[in-house]
Amino acid sequence: MNRYDIEGSVILITGAAGQLGQATTTAAIGSGAKLICLDLSMDALIEASEKNSWGNNVLLCSADIANEHSVSEAVKLGLERFGVIDALINNAGVSAFEPWNQRTVEDFDWVTSVNLKGTFLCMKGYLNYLIKSKHSGSIVNVASFYGVISPDPRIYTDLNRRNSEVYGATKAGIIQMTKYFAVNGVLDGANVRVNGIAPGGIRNSSDPQGEDFQRLYSERCPLKRMAEVEEMVGPMLFLISSDASYINGQTMVVDGGMTAW
Repeated sequence: MNRYDIEGSVILITGAAGQLGQATTTAAIGSGAKLICLDLSMDALIEASEKNSWGNNVLLCSADIANEHSVSEAVKLGLERFGVIDALINNAGVSAFEPWNQRTVEDFDWVTSVNLKGTFLCMKGYLNYLIKSKHSGSIVNVASFYGVISPDPRIYTDLNRRNSEVYGATKAGIIQMTKYFAVNGVLDGANVRVNGIAPGGIRNSSDPQGEDFQRLYSERCPLKRMAEVEEMVGPMLFLISSDASYINGQTMVVDGGMTAW
């Protein structure tokens, strides 16, 4: 029995070679879905596919989501391979980690281009496909709890990076775009549900955060620990499944209670 009701579904996921993208793709394949996996680096996609044994029901596409032509080509390749696209998971995202008073305009523009423009372009391409084809679909956008609250600099004592003002601003923008397209996508003719998740801090098993950061984060979190990446996969795959058929316009905060203070 598959854990998620997505067997036979075709899912396009961005940022597929990252930690969350790999975990989500692997779980979706295990539940019988077919995946169109986008990432900037084809080498990273191939490495992820081999590492996780993704098999033949996966199409790997090198794509720059901040480039509209690149997004359109990826959607076209996915449709040529599988015929339909049942869901879009906008998972790709970047950040800049210097203090705000050292932020360059180039870095600011890069983060907004990938996180906001990239998410918009993927939704635009997918919604236009749904309107034209009359196919029904679902979108899940990956925001962040830092789109709801500001980072606490006091927990970043042993990291040479901290989440930035521009990262939080783009993630708040994704939450707003989720609401916007949940309404306007439907009003403009798409048979679609648009939702999101806002993850809290996820423990990175391959490149662990500092011990002090993990301790201080865990002390502040009501559940007294960081999240495991697999704990984000369930909410995402639930939201694209038929089990969530009456959920629309919502961003599920999955943060162990960090935003409940």
